[in-house]
Amino acid sequence: MDPNLLSLLDSIPEKPPRSKLETHRELIRQLRRKGCTYRDIVRILHERVGLDVAVSTIHSFIKVRAKHRRQVQYELPPLEPQSPATARMNPEDVASRIAAFKAKPVEQRAKPKHFHFEESEPLKLVGQGESR
Repeated sequence: MDPNLLSLLDSIPEKPPRSKLETHRELIRQLRRKGCTYRDIVRILHERVGLDVAVSTIHSFIKVRAKHRRQVQYELPPLEPQSPATARMNPEDVASRIAAFKAKPVEQRAKPKHFHFEESEPLKLVGQGESR
């Protein structure tokens, strides 16, 4: 990155967390891992930490952080440089590969018939070993 941009980034102070729960993030995480409900967490924060929050606040706090964690899990890997084998093919090579694919014979298997039809007779169900 450009040194001017790096110095600009270093000069900007970090913002304080917007949520009053951010300082207790790890405690909340561990309580949830132990199976505590949102109401339990509200009670513990009130009794032990002296922090009054609503159950919905705890829910929103956890939900937002779960979204961020999920996005990190599905992050795409970095791009790898292309090798000559995977580099762009020329149009003639692509056209010849398409033509070879189209010329390839297609196997067509006959589907087993379940019914036999003749105009003068009613429709008949053909059995497993039975033929027309």
